[in-house]
Amino acid sequence: MTARFGDLAASILSTTPGHRKEGDATDPVRRGSFHEDSRQAKPWRRHGDGDRRKWNAFKGAALGAFDKLYKAHCIQLRQERADRRAGKRDDVTDSRKRLHGDDRAVLAYMLDRFNHVTGELYPRIDTIVDAVGKSEGYVKAALARLRQFGFLCWVRRTKTKEGAEGQAGPQLEQTSNAYYFAWGEQLVQEAKGAFQNLLTIGLKKLRAVTTGAKPAWPSDPALSAALAGVRDGLDRRDAVVSSAST
Repeated sequence: MTARFGDLAASILSTTPGHRKEGDATDPVRRGSFHEDSRQAKPWRRHGDGDRRKWNAFKGAALGAFDKLYKAHCIQLRQERADRRAGKRDDVTDSRKRLHGDDRAVLAYMLDRFNHVTGELYPRIDTIVDAVGKSEGYVKAALARLRQFGFLCWVRRTKTKEGAEGQAGPQLEQTSNAYYFAWGEQLVQEAKGAFQNLLTIGLKKLRAVTTGAKPAWPSDPALSAALAGVRDGLDRRDAVVSSAST
């Protein structure tokens, strides 16, 4: 009877979404994960309408907001340590509840990897580790802190295990997270004001540059005269077409 129950349990588990079977073992994937082909696993959004210059304004605002919040955390930590030395408190804020200086490198890398055209962002943890030169443990902790304060969000994803197509039950394995930025909804209040102000300034400067830009005109007299002739000819043609259409 026990053997029958064990076989029954194993057969049920092997066909349960979110598990993969390898030999006699069935290993669970991370809870709350979505298959990479599902809509939930594609939370990406664009910032700046796909314009690289606008995206740079968003990126600068995010890093500026990080700097302001990190400075505030440093000031708070120094005061807490002084109070502890003075006997006014027993401990300081948990390191998991404040930003660290090297967290900026992780955020900067994610901002640089962001596809400003499609909004996609899904680097592997080991890729981030190699890029920022920190340990895997530190990178995971930094990502958690960045998410805690709203600088970064993600969705866990799974994929079909290679060679498992057509087998009974979904044979899944974990794949890289789908990362995205949702500063308007997730950024903590202490950093949101700085982000909005810096973004407004950045976009305003961009509009001023775009509006004030004038097309360059060649300095060579002969070429300038030739281009002027072409321009005048086009103007006359457009005027004739416009008159005919009216």
